[in-house]
Amino acid sequence: MTTFRELEAFVAVVDMGSFEKAARSLDTSQSAISRLIGEFEEGFKHPLFNRAHRSAYLTIEGHEVLRQARALLRQRSNLMERFANPELMASTLRLGVTELAAITWLGSFVADLKIRYPRLRLDLKVDSSPRLYAQMQDGQLDMAIVLDFTRSTNMARIPVGSATFGWFCASALALPQSLKLSEFERETLLIQGTPGGAGNQIESWLVDKGVKLANTIQSDSLAALTGICVAGLGIASLPRAIAADAVGAGLLREIRIPPGAPKMAYIFLVRADALSAFHRSVAELVRRNCDFDRAMIPQSRPT
Repeated sequence: MTTFRELEAFVAVVDMGSFEKAARSLDTSQSAISRLIGEFEEGFKHPLFNRAHRSAYLTIEGHEVLRQARALLRQRSNLMERFANPELMASTLRLGVTELAAITWLGSFVADLKIRYPRLRLDLKVDSSPRLYAQMQDGQLDMAIVLDFTRSTNMARIPVGSATFGWFCASALALPQSLKLSEFERETLLIQGTPGGAGNQIESWLVDKGVKLANTIQSDSLAALTGICVAGLGIASLPRAIAADAVGAGLLREIRIPPGAPKMAYIFLVRADALSAFHRSVAELVRRNCDFDRAMIPQSRPT
């Protein structure tokens, strides 16, 4: 008789691309995954995997079984979410968030999540949007909150909020409060540097506004970017929640430019073929708590 554990192992092997990665994702051993897949395949007339390849390639029959397996797992998730006592539901949620989410609304979201699902184990990953997206594609994460920077046919995308950015410089820097576009273009711009992430979006926004970029300094870390800005090395594009503490301490001040400043939209990502009532419940908690413009904890002064 097929078990849900066998179904989970089968889907994990397909999503992760190998038995080894599937074992890590399910927190078990590779031998246990091999045993589960072997027992699962015994119930079918034809092989589900093409053993001629080193990676986990499905046969024609395997693809049809995969579709049914996903449906069964999704139905189980919906059943548990609708009728089971949330306090008795025990599972692991592999969630990816950006640095900005971790600094702003993540704490209140986790508190609400623990109230709704007391036995849920949260496996949290903080990284850049492009890397979180790649981990979603590889099956290493169940859900992620990332910048709305890409499209994918296999991902459900739920809007959750946006972050307001501004232009900031060191308070001691000899710059006027408002800059003409020609003056702004001569300055060094400090922006996030992850390819495909906020930096690319900000650069695209500037180009769309007719701004010609002369010189940029990039950093993946918002904290490092703030420190570089305090050191007087240029004008930084920072979320207001990140800059607020340094502005309040007199270390930074805001600069106005004719195009204004961008807003960055964020989305909740989950695999479309895995979307269930549980995922929608978590997405609803994200939307309820999501506030990218207010830091939950005051930021330490950059040194």
